[in-house]
Amino acid sequence: MKNTIKYITENGKQKLIILVVGLLLGWVIFGGQAEVSTGHEGHQHEMENASAEPTTWTCSMHPQIQQPNEGDCPICGMDLIPLDNSGGNTSAAVISMNETAIKLANVHTTKIEKGKATKEILLNGKVQIDERKISSQAIHFDGRIEKLMVNFEGEKVQKGQTLARVYAPKLVSAQQELLQALKTKDSYPDLVKAAEQKLKFWKLSNAQINSIKESGKTLEYFDIKADVSGYVTKRNTAEGKYEKAGSVLFEIADLNQVWVVFDAYEKDLAFLKKGDEIEFTVSAFPGKTFNSKVSNIDPIINAKKRTLLVRTESNNTDLLLKPEMFASGIIYAEINQMDNALIVPKSAIMWTGKRSIAYVKVEGGFEMRELELGESLGEFYLVSDGLEEGEEVVSKGTFTVDAAAQLNNKYSMMNRPESKEGAQNLQQYVSMDFSMKLELLLTSYFSLKDILVETKGKESQAAAKTVMTSLMKLNPSEAELKGKAIKFWKEKYSILHDHLDEITKSEDIEVQRKAFKPFNEELIASMKSLGTGNKKVYIQYCPMADNDTGAYWLSSEEKIMNPYFGDVMLHCGEVSETINREEEKIMQQQHQH
Repeated sequence: MKNTIKYITENGKQKLIILVVGLLLGWVIFGGQAEVSTGHEGHQHEMENASAEPTTWTCSMHPQIQQPNEGDCPICGMDLIPLDNSGGNTSAAVISMNETAIKLANVHTTKIEKGKATKEILLNGKVQIDERKISSQAIHFDGRIEKLMVNFEGEKVQKGQTLARVYAPKLVSAQQELLQALKTKDSYPDLVKAAEQKLKFWKLSNAQINSIKESGKTLEYFDIKADVSGYVTKRNTAEGKYEKAGSVLFEIADLNQVWVVFDAYEKDLAFLKKGDEIEFTVSAFPGKTFNSKVSNIDPIINAKKRTLLVRTESNNTDLLLKPEMFASGIIYAEINQMDNALIVPKSAIMWTGKRSIAYVKVEGGFEMRELELGESLGEFYLVSDGLEEGEEVVSKGTFTVDAAAQLNNKYSMMNRPESKEGAQNLQQYVSMDFSMKLELLLTSYFSLKDILVETKGKESQAAAKTVMTSLMKLNPSEAELKGKAIKFWKEKYSILHDHLDEITKSEDIEVQRKAFKPFNEELIASMKSLGTGNKKVYIQYCPMADNDTGAYWLSSEEKIMNPYFGDVMLHCGEVSETINREEEKIMQQQHQH
């Protein structure tokens, strides 16, 4: 045991000695060089620190946040990024954003190109029976229905199939007349022909007539046979019922070809023509697309719906399409003389009344441009003026860029180039009565906003109707306005009414919030120009609303209560501006004194 311990101890000492010797050799060989290298790097680091300017950290979504140290944004919690102090473009129309800020803000651009201009026309309709394929199966003589061989609607029948058996006293008498005439046929052959013709008039076949002549016996019951093949769509008789000659017993429709009839709006009429190809789907067969062509366009517009009927004919030999099925169709209509037109994504466009703007990528950031747009082409617009082929526009994150422009006092959606101070002040043209009505509109609006925060679709629909009542009291024809304010409010009123109408027509909270966004844009522009009376109003903004494109709203309190998300992200957003025209007037008067 002692020998073992002695061996281990000596072995451990040997390893310790080897380790110490190795460290000494390493210091001798590399120590000097390491010291020199360390000293050089330290010197270089000190030189860099001496020449570098202090770094300012900011948030890509909230540029007003600027602090000396990196960390998280106190508003949205995103990582702060270094502020670009390289100067950038000094134009009032250009907002500077470096590549890092663009990536963190999830801003995407799309290159403007020429392309064949087609307009997507969306249509809703339903499957109908081809009226030319409907046959009426009538009885041609008076009689009592003794037996029905077809008892229910929807039953398939073949041409020549017996549908019903009838007892007809008049036919019995006519047969007896034929048999009597046969006895004197040599003397009076015309009597036989007359009797035969009478039976043929009542739709007895030649075979039936010959059978009567050969047997010398009259038939008591007569069969009603199908004139065509198809499906029984109506049954108008029953066993034991007495039917008059000419009565329609059944309606039979051939469903191997059907109509699909769509409603088209007036505004799309110029782009529709016979022969246009249409793709449509029905909910019964998801993923399956049917193809047809426009065969007829009604010449008369429905006075109530303001639509006209567009009819297509569809082959239905597999009987997949059932009458009364709902269908959703789309026509890709080519716009004449626009084969090389410039097109821009709809997501790139922001509307401010009649103005449409987009942000174009330039060196060092994005430039705000006012565009002239043509026709709507589904997810795109035609561009008449304002863009050149090859330029890039912001197609995702547009409102994020616009918010940054506003916070940096650049031209933006709310800050027109014609007036660098922002929206034009038209309060001098606004009467006291009109101003009071604006206050009532705001009061009802705040109720709608609060209910949207609570995510109650039915209640918000009712609240929107109250807002509509307040808005209609501000009808431009009755508004007490003067000068420039009259034209301004006419434009705003029409757009506000249209977007608010969308909210009043739906209980779907998502549909309501979608319409709430453009409604807010017009309302904010109106309040900034016409005033808010004695109310202090906060303009608030959430960059994540509407699929990260951003959206504004108004609030009577500074606290953020997000109407686009509700409880999901209740406090997401920030106050971007405050409106209080009366307060501004008082401050100006005090300054003058």
